[in-house]
Amino acid sequence: MENQKPVRQKIIERILSEGPITFKEFMEMVLYEPGLGYYTRPQTEIGKAGDFYTGPHLHPAFGWMLAKQLEEMWLLLGEGPLSVTEQGPGKGYLAKDILDGLKKRNAELYDTIAYRLIELNPGLKKFQEGLLDEHVAKISWADSVKAAAGAGDGGAGDGVLLANELLDAFPVHLVQMNKGAIGEIRVGFEDGAFTEVLAPPSTPEIEEHLKRFLPEEFNGQISLLPDGYRTEVNLALRGWLREVSGALGRGFVLVVDYGWPAWDYYSPERDRGTLLCYYRHRVVEDPYVNVGEMDMTAHVNFSALKVFGEEAGFRCAGFCPQGTYLVSLGIEEILSELKRDDILKLKGLLLPGTMGETHKVMALHKGPGETPKLKGFEMRNQCRVL
Repeated sequence: MENQKPVRQKIIERILSEGPITFKEFMEMVLYEPGLGYYTRPQTEIGKAGDFYTGPHLHPAFGWMLAKQLEEMWLLLGEGPLSVTEQGPGKGYLAKDILDGLKKRNAELYDTIAYRLIELNPGLKKFQEGLLDEHVAKISWADSVKAAAGAGDGGAGDGVLLANELLDAFPVHLVQMNKGAIGEIRVGFEDGAFTEVLAPPSTPEIEEHLKRFLPEEFNGQISLLPDGYRTEVNLALRGWLREVSGALGRGFVLVVDYGWPAWDYYSPERDRGTLLCYYRHRVVEDPYVNVGEMDMTAHVNFSALKVFGEEAGFRCAGFCPQGTYLVSLGIEEILSELKRDDILKLKGLLLPGTMGETHKVMALHKGPGETPKLKGFEMRNQCRVL
């Protein structure tokens, strides 16, 4: 049957039929082709048995701290029923840790919370159902961001959307400088192997994006980038934020991911971009091997996230490294309750050289009045450097 073909074969057939496709289209098929892509196939594994892990796999304290953050946001929103939507929930560990934490620390909030999971993979959804059985009355599932933060047939609702290591998996346009002009990588197939073809940009938005976010030293002039300079352009961020804003009347978006401000993302020294693949917990730089069998990511341009968020009606309430955020939020309060092995695991969430430094946290707010101050950003709010 057609849908039983490996995703690699489907990509090859498409290229042979249509000609070279943009890298963005290639990445989209690799990760999200229904039933075949890395994130949509039944056998996808996340964690120790898979190809990568996220914060919740290190220790439940990550989710407990986000439960504390949700409590603060709930208070700022007026202590009414709270809708929380998590997009890209993986195996459901973060949702479990958050709900476990809320049940322990704030029964009133736990009683009023409605927690939605946006999940496209039937296999992962089944695992989530078993893992979250204790919280079954609090949980529901949706298949699109239109259901985010309490949106329903009656229009936009109030609440919070969580995106933990989601945006790095958005398909990106891969571009490269060639003789003073920007070209876009297209993926072809010859002699049994994938090939790269440099072609004019598929959309003018690519050049517009680069001119907007290049560091000041380039003065918005793409031609000043060195020959051979390669990087990514994530145009999907803007559409995603518009969708979320349309579903959210009043509330917050909380993003946790690895990335940098634009001035660092597009620095001259970062001339090979940020695109990486992960296969059995090892970094693979070649995206054309193990097609459909490994994760593929690109770092997040947090300056673009802030700017596009503002265009969609949000304001940046906070931005800082994950370790700083968790310490500012009060993670030390639970250290006395933990065993030595647990404390060692927490180092992977907090310290330089770990997720504490590579991962950043951004909070976007939508609503009337002044932008609220959140405790997690009291020590180091870097919104202004974006």
